[in-house]
Amino acid sequence: MLQNNLGIAYRNRIRGKKAENMENAIAAYKAALQVWTREAFPDQWAMLQNNLAVAYNDRILGERAQNLEIALAACQAVLSIRTKEKSPEKWGNTQNTLGGIYYDRICGNRAQNLENGIAALQAALQVYTYDAFPQEWARVQHNLGNVYRERIKGERAENLETAIMAFQSALKVYTKDYFPELRATIQNALGVAYCHRIHGEKNQNLEDAITTFQAALDVYTRDAFPQKWAVTQNNLGNVYCARIEGDRAKNLDTAIASYQAALQVRTREAFPEQWAETQNNLGTAYYERIEGNKTQNLDRAIQCYQAALQVRTREGFPKDWAMTQYNLGNAYTNQGQMAEAITCYRSALEIYQPFIFPVECLRAGRELGNRALFLERWSEAIEGYALAIKAVETSRSWAKTDTRRQQILAEAIDIYENMVQACINAGQIEKAFEYAERSRSKRLVDLMASNDLYFGGEIPPEVQHYLQQYEDLQHQIDRERSQNNSGNNRELSEVGRDRAAFQAYSKAIATLESQKQQVWEQIRRLDPVLAGEIQVSAPDFEAMQKLIDRPTTAILSFYTTSNDIHIFVLRQNTITLHTATGQGLNELQNWIFQNWLKPYIEEQNTWQSQIGEFLTELSQRLQITEVISQHLEGIDELILVPHLALHQIPLAALPIGSDRYLGDKFLIRYTPSCQILQFCQQRGEVKDTLTYGTIEDATEDLPFASFEGEQIAQLYNIPDSQRLKGRSQATVSNYRQLAKQVQVIHSSHHAQSRIDQPLESVLKLADGTITLGQLLTPGWRLPQLSDVFLSCCETGLGVTEIADDIFTLSTGFLCAGARSVVSTLWSVDDLATAIFSMFYYQYRQQGKSRTEALQQAQIKLRSLAGNTLSTHYKPHLAPLLEAKFKQAESDRKAAQQKRDTYPKDSPAYLQWEQECKERAKLANRIRKAQKHLEEYCQKSFPFSHPVYWAAFICAGLH
Repeated sequence: MLQNNLGIAYRNRIRGKKAENMENAIAAYKAALQVWTREAFPDQWAMLQNNLAVAYNDRILGERAQNLEIALAACQAVLSIRTKEKSPEKWGNTQNTLGGIYYDRICGNRAQNLENGIAALQAALQVYTYDAFPQEWARVQHNLGNVYRERIKGERAENLETAIMAFQSALKVYTKDYFPELRATIQNALGVAYCHRIHGEKNQNLEDAITTFQAALDVYTRDAFPQKWAVTQNNLGNVYCARIEGDRAKNLDTAIASYQAALQVRTREAFPEQWAETQNNLGTAYYERIEGNKTQNLDRAIQCYQAALQVRTREGFPKDWAMTQYNLGNAYTNQGQMAEAITCYRSALEIYQPFIFPVECLRAGRELGNRALFLERWSEAIEGYALAIKAVETSRSWAKTDTRRQQILAEAIDIYENMVQACINAGQIEKAFEYAERSRSKRLVDLMASNDLYFGGEIPPEVQHYLQQYEDLQHQIDRERSQNNSGNNRELSEVGRDRAAFQAYSKAIATLESQKQQVWEQIRRLDPVLAGEIQVSAPDFEAMQKLIDRPTTAILSFYTTSNDIHIFVLRQNTITLHTATGQGLNELQNWIFQNWLKPYIEEQNTWQSQIGEFLTELSQRLQITEVISQHLEGIDELILVPHLALHQIPLAALPIGSDRYLGDKFLIRYTPSCQILQFCQQRGEVKDTLTYGTIEDATEDLPFASFEGEQIAQLYNIPDSQRLKGRSQATVSNYRQLAKQVQVIHSSHHAQSRIDQPLESVLKLADGTITLGQLLTPGWRLPQLSDVFLSCCETGLGVTEIADDIFTLSTGFLCAGARSVVSTLWSVDDLATAIFSMFYYQYRQQGKSRTEALQQAQIKLRSLAGNTLSTHYKPHLAPLLEAKFKQAESDRKAAQQKRDTYPKDSPAYLQWEQECKERAKLANRIRKAQKHLEEYCQKSFPFSHPVYWAAFICAGLH
């Protein structure tokens, strides 16, 4: 007992040297163990082991890593005696100690150590509740805050919020009056968390950190608590280095003064580890210093880093060593000593492995790549970027929300770009292609991977609950929209002509859409891919080459860097590259926005008049004729993988000379990425005899849609039970039921792309809408769906962000299970679309592939002569339009008579007045359609302009 007490006294001793006191404590505990053996005195033995664990955790002498391993072994030994059932309080105390050791541990996987620490601390909280053991509970909260502050897995922002809440919880118990020292310790820890906080305003977080550190200094004076005063001075230096408020130069000099003050206590002899930490931080302050001579500041920074490395060795403090090596590399970079910088970054990456320290690995890998790229040392650049990309993909796989996953990728997109360029420079075209593909459509890949899991499987009850909420909110939106909506051609409403901001129809709808987005995020949080239960790996080069099943097929993959656009040409046995120099992000992508998307949004007449000129110039910018002559000999089919704004462009309509287009020379289909195409191929073609279903003129205001549906139904003998016609049949529930029954769906009705919120893009039906968001949920699993033809407007139109995820109604159906989708890139003409659809299915019935049918239908439509339209189609169309006009007029008069039976301005009167207006609009629209039909018949080739035929694209299988 005496030796144990002596050990406790030495461990807590203030006078004397800390290192010697700790050695005396350890010696005393070991002496006591000679008497208190496990066999004779198990409880006392466990107590001594626990005390030894604490002492070794705090030990200064010896190798830090080895001390922590001894402490860890001692804790685990204690838990072989102390169980929750027999000794709950002591068990909880040891779990708390174990959590702290895992937090400090150097050996093993850092991320897993922190997870183990959280598990131990949460176990301690099973015993140490706030009501029963408030002080012990607060101690565990303090440790839990430390671990969450440093946690690697999970969302960084959420981890920091959890840490802050834990520290604040502990402060409720550790008041200034009763626990001033403990309170100051936690304030120090809380201040560090504020320094790193992501939520909230950055400048306010840093000011909160300063306030918190200064509060700690009210207790931690230099005379009373010199070591803890020095810790707080070091922390103050850190926050002043990062401070936004005030003068930047003065803040950095204040930081330097704080570090120098800390070093008055943190000497190398007394506290070598802490001395090295402050030397490292002081180096960073000099590295960033504004006042004084820049060269001298950098020299001083390098001296500080080199001093820190005298203690921070690779063997003793590997993570700290790597941090200082990284900082030293930055300093060498600023001095222009690139070779020395590369050596430092490579050293740091020996420790900063992507699966252990992904954030740090990303930074060091990026810097190594950038420095080596500058020096044209391609292999080292590839080495650095490869590690950085692994780190990005590790962090992304740990993130639990789509938003955070996209953010991680977007923040690192420059690394993929530079990696592609480094591989090209090194002549490694295959590797360049691999990395270009690894950055594409990752969110859509996640959705397809997880949604395919539900094919043939049950949806978990919790997911089903959120799906019902999602559907209920959509029904509310539909009801709200029905009060504001009016029809037009094949787009959703007349606002389609001047949709400057693509806004929601009302504040009420905007609020409901926001609520729906929150439910979507809950659904996604339960997703097995986001939860980390399933890892989705990008296909390698060999796997992508296997996607080409014919020797005459090639994949054309576009990839835009800052300066150029690279076009990879992948064939069955070879890959080549064509680069259009000077057509990078700032040049080509901005030009496309200004000359294509912006006019389409703001002034469609101007956009339409410039289509030919635009496509001609784009073909020249992409050097398409050179690509054909140099890379595509013997090829008759292209699988196009657009990049960024190219997703909006009808690439098949690019002119290639002699009044020919790219789509005339090649069969063309699209895919957002090779991995998406791989998903489609893995599903395979539907082997059963295909059954067809149509959705025709759901809102009864498209003059030619019923003709279109009738022609397709006659071609394939589609029974009425599989045809949803007009308002009475083309409802949301009937559409959903039909999609599960048939293998081919033809949708001919209104639709609209929502560029501001892609998930709110809609198919408009009689009683509501189907949104892209719905198609992407597990509620829409259609494993037997083969083909979808979206004969509506804008079903293939979408705008990608830098991560190149294209979300359209077309990709929604691919995600739901379709093998192939035909969609449109803009607002299409009603008559041209009806005739094109008829041509497409005629060619399909003749046995042509999807791409062949699309190609031939486009050629036939643009070659259709006006006199042929007059002799072959007008005899069917004119009587149909006249009958529709008469019906609309009859309905208008009936509505007017019904209206007049009610008092003026009564709710019923106003309702029928609205119906009168709708019928009048429809009659007017039909009259316009009759006029247009006459005009088309008078033209030589009424549909020769690309606006009529080029919007249709095919995505998925051949």
